[in-house]
Amino acid sequence: MRRLIDALALAWPLARRDIAARYRGSLGGVFWALVGPLAMVVIYAAVFQGVFRARWPGSGAEGAPAGLDFALRLFAGLIVFSAFAEVATRATRIMSDHANLVKRVVFPLELLCVALVMQVAVHAGVQLLLLAVLVVGWGGGVGPSLAWMLLVVPWVLIVLLAVALTLAALGTYLRDLQHLVPLATTGLMFLSPVFYPQAAAPQALQAVLALNPLTAPIEAMRAAWFDQPLQTGFVLPQVLAALVALGAALALFRRLRPGFADLV
Repeated sequence: MRRLIDALALAWPLARRDIAARYRGSLGGVFWALVGPLAMVVIYAAVFQGVFRARWPGSGAEGAPAGLDFALRLFAGLIVFSAFAEVATRATRIMSDHANLVKRVVFPLELLCVALVMQVAVHAGVQLLLLAVLVVGWGGGVGPSLAWMLLVVPWVLIVLLAVALTLAALGTYLRDLQHLVPLATTGLMFLSPVFYPQAAAPQALQAVLALNPLTAPIEAMRAAWFDQPLQTGFVLPQVLAALVALGAALALFRRLRPGFADLV
């Protein structure tokens, strides 16, 4: 625990510096972290709900209009997926972006991935606060199931860190990943339960969703916010799998790390 606290203390200044640089000179500041996801929610909700007349199966938010309820559930899933997409896209080039640290400083390079996850977590936290305001104000309120967020948040962070370590290591050796990963995340959005619940997917898609590491966190996020039952028999093995994946990602990163300085 002491080593973990020390690592987080070292990584946070890097994350804070990058957050400050990202919004330096802008009037809106961190408010811009909401604009992109909200714009996507409005566009997707207008298309799926307004054009295709989509309805969320099993929706039970009392007092919320159907369109707003669809948008809120879409927003909850999009928060998880957007965090994953940003981490995956930026991790492929994180070593080259910090070439001075990689080449000239004796530094635990794993902390660059930790700092990246911290940055994304700050943005996701702002979006979760907005979701809370919308759910409480217009979505019918929250229930006891919100306590599941105590599991969902660290679970998502573990998945993000495993993705960051893996793609940071591989992306240093395989530069094509910088171009392939954004394309892959676009396709993965529609193969994740962002626009629909897992139970409503066609049978042919169920196997793909079962293998998707984002399926269970997205479903758990919605279960927490919208007072839906959570299948603990399905969730707990997924959490254990995420921990194993994190260990494997860390081992891969340390195995490939000696060659980073020669490649960036």
